Amino acid sequence: MRIFIIFSLALITILAASLTIKNNVLKEIFKKKKIKIIELINNDKISKDYFFKKISVKEGQSFWKFNPFKLKKDLENFNEIKNFTFYLNWSGILQIEIDETEPFMIWIRDENANYIDLNGSILKFDVKNEKDSIIKLFGNNANLEISELNYILLKKEKTLRSIHSIFYQNNIGWKIIFHNNKCVLLPLKKLEKVLDIFQDIIKSELYSQFNFFDLRVFRRVYMSNKRC
Repeated sequence: MRIFIIFSLALITILAASLTIKNNVLKEIFKKKKIKIIELINNDKISKDYFFKKISVKEGQSFWKFNPFKLKKDLENFNEIKNFTFYLNWSGILQIEIDETEPFMIWIRDENANYIDLNGSILKFDVKNEKDSIIKLFGNNANLEISELNYILLKKEKTLRSIHSIFYQNNIGWKIIFHNNKCVLLPLKKLEKVLDIFQDIIKSELYSQFNFFDLRVFRRVYMSNKRC
């Protein structure tokens, strides 16, 4: 019995030493293995320079130091990214495939232009020549005020599709210009009720007779044919 116990203990010791050696060998292998290339896939508007500065993993980094949970958190912190997947293969290539957030508007002031999302948050995208389908937003701090109007307009899809540009005037209200060159002035408060009134005007014969509609005074409508 003693011989068997001694033999078992010796076998366990050998196995433990063997596992330790294997672990050390694996560690050495991982230390030598590097992330050679990081590939960003499916990016259209987001710049690679901006993207790679925002993630913690870098080319030339050891496999041993790669933390997939940290990369996941990095990617979740991008306003510009809606969905993502990534895969690190044994050859040292880290592939990151992204699905970009769809810009809701272009916010323009002075010589600066930025894409913004539905909430008015700036998307760090390269602004390219866009078709007229994306709405242009003008005015200082307009991005901080636009979210309420955006969510109301989402309920009025036909009206939303017909908008060319929106102008914000601090403490005054909104001016919306449509693709048909008609425009409406809206107050900052009671937006949903006022837009409901304007929807009724659009459905009436009045809309075809006038170009300019001022609804900034609640329950009053001023209409004219002056230019927007």
